[in-house]
Amino acid sequence: MDGLVQFLRDRLDEDEKMAGAAAEGPWSVDHGDYVELVYGADQSAVVCGGCWSGEASVFESTADALHIVRHDPARVLAVVEAKRAAISHYEKLRRFAEKERREEYILAEGAGAVVIKMLALPYADHPAYREDWRP
Repeated sequence: MDGLVQFLRDRLDEDEKMAGAAAEGPWSVDHGDYVELVYGADQSAVVCGGCWSGEASVFESTADALHIVRHDPARVLAVVEAKRAAISHYEKLRRFAEKERREEYILAEGAGAVVIKMLALPYADHPAYREDWRP
């Protein structure tokens, strides 16, 4: 599990770095007549879509713009922090189970290990992901 925990921490560090480099959130969307703009907290355009004189749209639909807004950097950072807290809780549980060696603690640690594996699933396409980590 140590390798999986480190893998997950590394992916979260990458997510945090990318979110930190993006325009500050929360983001919002403006639906214009021919264009949709995603704005950052300072009201600067982060992403724009629409059609001008036959140009292709960045967004296929309003749903694309709303999806981008929903997953703004502030939300990504909150998800990263929540997953780090889950990892920390799991590691405390694991240390406690190793120390106490009682069946209920060992079972709880096993359940926690499954949760850690589930948290890593979104990164299964990463080259460092190992198939034996799948829950």
